[in-house]
Amino acid sequence: MLDDNGDFIGKPPYSPVEFPPFGTNVMGESLIYNILAGAKYTIIFVLIVCLFRFLISSGLALIYAFYIHKFRNLVQRVVEITYIIPPVIIVFFLLAPMLWFFQEDSFRFMFLLVLVLIGIGTPPLTLLIGDEIKGELHKDYIKIAKLQGVSNFYIFKKHIWRNIKPRIGIFFIQNNIQLLLLLIHLGVLGIFIGGSRKIDITEENTTSLSITNEWGGLIGSSYQEFLHHPWIVMSPLFSFMILIILLKIVLAGIEESTKLK
Repeated sequence: MLDDNGDFIGKPPYSPVEFPPFGTNVMGESLIYNILAGAKYTIIFVLIVCLFRFLISSGLALIYAFYIHKFRNLVQRVVEITYIIPPVIIVFFLLAPMLWFFQEDSFRFMFLLVLVLIGIGTPPLTLLIGDEIKGELHKDYIKIAKLQGVSNFYIFKKHIWRNIKPRIGIFFIQNNIQLLLLLIHLGVLGIFIGGSRKIDITEENTTSLSITNEWGGLIGSSYQEFLHHPWIVMSPLFSFMILIILLKIVLAGIEESTKLK
């Protein structure tokens, strides 16, 4: 950065005072632009993953609740074992070896990340939704309907779905929040949505930046700079915090309306 006389007055990264409102990263790129550009990838990515999780889990939950009786306890125990291993560890060990192969193909890496996140999130969600359906099946009016020969599909459509729909909405918002937190952890471990790009800062030093500028990648590519240039990390972290708070407000509203009913 030079003044009007051409004299040197500063170099990247610029602080929020020098380059408002959020400053720049080590490459001199505006953080406000990167956050706005990466917002669509972060939010849409989370919504797509959660939507497919719920579509797949809902179908499997119907099979689990209506048709699997003999092996239900076995399925439950197998899924509960996966709770012991944190999802971030599973994703990291599955995808870290793939970073080198997909470095030049961000779309394929993003698609692979979607599949992995859907895969690890579907079993516990299936169990959660299945238990909700099972709880409804024990009610007296459902038992009477089954004795009268009503089909399982009709029972689910006309009775069960109406009762569990608010709770499904709660589970969906909770799943979005959990996935946002997971993206922060993955970003610190170097797993970015869309992959990473290598940038030469100097002849000796290089850094990895997110191709899509998604918020987890903005944190993960610059967390080493926190002590020296905290605004680089705090800006995307603040964006995550605002989004999670908004989701918490929506969640509280759904839970309050459910209690009133």
